[in-house]
Amino acid sequence: MGSPSADKFLTCVLKRSENDAIVRVGALILIMLVVPVMAVLLTLDALWIFNTYFADPTEVIELPNFILDHMDDFVGAHMMEYTIGTFILFFLMKAFYDHCKRDHMWMDALIGYAEENGRDASKLKSIKEEMKIGRADRIYKVYGVWFVFVGLCCVFQALFISMRDLQPHTAVAVINALIFVMIVQLSYTTGFLIYFINIYDEVQVRFTEEYQSLMSDLLPDLGVMVDNIKEIKMVPYMVITIFTLGLLSLFSMFWAVHTLNIHIKNQWDYEEKLMRIIVKREKAIRVEVVEDTDDSLKGLARRMMRS
Repeated sequence: MGSPSADKFLTCVLKRSENDAIVRVGALILIMLVVPVMAVLLTLDALWIFNTYFADPTEVIELPNFILDHMDDFVGAHMMEYTIGTFILFFLMKAFYDHCKRDHMWMDALIGYAEENGRDASKLKSIKEEMKIGRADRIYKVYGVWFVFVGLCCVFQALFISMRDLQPHTAVAVINALIFVMIVQLSYTTGFLIYFINIYDEVQVRFTEEYQSLMSDLLPDLGVMVDNIKEIKMVPYMVITIFTLGLLSLFSMFWAVHTLNIHIKNQWDYEEKLMRIIVKREKAIRVEVVEDTDDSLKGLARRMMRS
């Protein structure tokens, strides 16, 4: 098309699958596997702690000898569960960050298109500045490094440390440490996703409302992005999470994933409608694909593959 910003926007829409990841059934199944595994191991761990530190000798809940004889296997099961959980959290944070990057490209293109048509886009720029992605970038990178570290620890243990040598108290200490770290990570990640998805969705809705007002004469059929994400009050959520010792996060992670999927779908529906309107107005025959300006190693590799 004749408009560089329109080309940039349509390229962003046509290539959205490179940045937007609707979390599919496979990832949800992994999450569903982690929850029952952790629930069973937590129950066994709680029984062992009760018997060891709190129960009267006449009130001890007898555990099968199989469990006591295979504490090393339970440590291994916890390590497996923790490794899977760490990967899931990294995957979710990366999906969120990649989507946020596309949001910025998307807004920049629409701001440029408004300015090319002689509109004052200062308010649009102000709204866009509210969508900061630096924190998501840092967190997903930290989670990536942590996942690699956990994987290396598992390899090191498999090569040099025998689980058979662990005493029951040591095994329980390792299990408790893994449970605690996993619960903290789940609670933080879930709270982060729920909080910032709500913020970003609200910002984008306001952006589309301002865009409709600014471009109503040129794009008369343009509506606004649907706002159907239910807001969660973070203070009560945090209180309940702390009260349940973080166990709420095992299930609220599903809600965070569901909310991210709804947000992405709402944006896709809006931009498809806007794309058709712009193509019709510009009388486009084809779209000039805007080259990737990502200067990272990944972006360089992507450009080399295209050439």
